Amino acid sequence: MPDDPRPADDPRPDDVPSGHPDEAELARAAVPASVRRAPRYGAFMVAGALVGVVVALVVAFATSHDSGVSSQDGGILPFLGGQNGVRWVLALTGAVVGAFVGGALAVLADRRSLRRRRPAPQD
Repeated sequence: MPDDPRPADDPRPDDVPSGHPDEAELARAAVPASVRRAPRYGAFMVAGALVGVVVALVVAFATSHDSGVSSQDGGILPFLGGQNGVRWVLALTGAVVGAFVGGALAVLADRRSLRRRRPAPQD
């Protein structure tokens, strides 16, 4: 049983190298890499939106006894009537603002990661 894994009817001669490069060829063609820890923008934006909603709802509940909003119905959208309408609008606004702040923080983290690039570990 020969050590050559090629089939017997392979037309290539024995002196043709296989498709695998040797270590010298790999070292000659290797390009040094660098490790970059880029943030996940979506995670930053979702976290910012959630924080924005929580902050907006806390502000809405903390200031609800002082507001002059009456408890009239919301017309076509009854869940927007009175204090509920204020809470929904504040929660939505907080989510949008929080998502923008989270995105801005992700951009800042990404720029910081570009400055702190380091070479990849050599094995």
